[in-house]
Amino acid sequence: MPTKHGITIFFVPHNRKDPLSVRLKGWQVLAAGIIFGIALVLFVLGVVFGGRSTRIMAENRAIRAENERLREQRLKIIQLERELAGTSELRRWMLEMVGADELAQIPVMTAGVTEPRLTAFFDRPFRSRLFPEMEEAAEATRRRRDFVPRGLPVKGTITARFGEMDHRFLKPHSGVDIAAPRGTPVLSTATGIIAEVISDPVLGNAVEIDHLSGFTTRYAHLELISVKRGDWVERGAKIGTVGSTGRAEGAHVHYTLLESGTPINPINDNKIAQEG
Repeated sequence: MPTKHGITIFFVPHNRKDPLSVRLKGWQVLAAGIIFGIALVLFVLGVVFGGRSTRIMAENRAIRAENERLREQRLKIIQLERELAGTSELRRWMLEMVGADELAQIPVMTAGVTEPRLTAFFDRPFRSRLFPEMEEAAEATRRRRDFVPRGLPVKGTITARFGEMDHRFLKPHSGVDIAAPRGTPVLSTATGIIAEVISDPVLGNAVEIDHLSGFTTRYAHLELISVKRGDWVERGAKIGTVGSTGRAEGAHVHYTLLESGTPINPINDNKIAQEG
């Protein structure tokens, strides 16, 4: 109840007859009101901004997932374009070998139907020229695929992914870090020519390979390097061993894949790196 100089609060217990009373002075009532008001404002702000922060984080995760999906689709489209280009080149070679007129005469065989003209066609004299050329064209297509990087250069645990913020350099990670025991062989992910062999304060011992297909790969923090500039290497060839040279935190390989000079993601969402 209010008094001349404050208020008195009565508490009436159920297990006793005499009530308890607490008398608050005017300034105590004011202080309690201010504290309650501040607590209420902080609670409302926490609810409003906390919910907004949660929504922003969810949107960011959705954007990152969509970007990853688009990058994967882009890589699939690039691969399909290369395969289509190979098919077109095979047809061009066939035209050069047998001529447009004879190529147009190849009969179309319906599924499940034996076409006598098909056997007669391939009994023609130029068959001995056609099949070797087709085999050579198919082999050339397979060889072109060897110049496109696939997989990762070493088996191990991925400790840093492409696009993640690198706390050491305050910028997105340009490749993937693969931790493996020191001395583990590091293999080329595609056929190519050794473009650079360097010793850098940041990258340490590093090798860069030009795959002559618009792709370049870089392997950093190596312990030992097994190649020199100008060497020709096949897919799966050993180029060095895992180390921790340069600015490295533990033994690992920093692997970068570039297309036309721009870093791209060399892997899908796998926890353990696998050889290509």
